[in-house]
Amino acid sequence: MVKLADRPTPVIRSVSTPAPRRVVIETSDGIRYSADLSRFEAVSCFPADEAAWSSVSIDGYGLALVWSSRFEVHVDQVIGLADKVEAVGAAA
Repeated sequence: MVKLADRPTPVIRSVSTPAPRRVVIETSDGIRYSADLSRFEAVSCFPADEAAWSSVSIDGYGLALVWSSRFEVHVDQVIGLADKVEAVGAAA
């Protein structure tokens, strides 16, 4: 059995924001993670509205999501908060 600590951190390949406070990422290990990031709403730079929420990009290393408001979350944070995990290519 492979422990999570023994695996490299996956790289974010794509991101979508289906609703405010929600993100869906697909990673280099072929997994899609859907997470609710509302836990971070108290952070001062948390995106304030739907337009700001959809203004997200993947950092140059593929290890974090960065919003135009300068709010940022690491791939491990998204994975840790994921409430839906599925293999890419599985039923959407």
